[in-house]
Amino acid sequence: MADGGFLIKFDGKKEVRCYKIAFSYDDWTYTTNFDEPKPLPDKLNEISVQIESTSR
Repeated sequence: MADGGFLIKFDGKKEVRCYKIAFSYDDWTYTTNFDEPKPLPDKLNEISVQIESTSR
């Protein structure tokens, strides 16, 4: 991701860097880029998405 992407934090802790993210509230999962869905953390209160870009 030379031109940037997203920084995802769950309750301010776990960091995931990606260029595509999708959330499913019904399945309680998230998918980054084109990988398999992963479960969201238990007792999740906040998800933050920060844009990281070097070209702006």
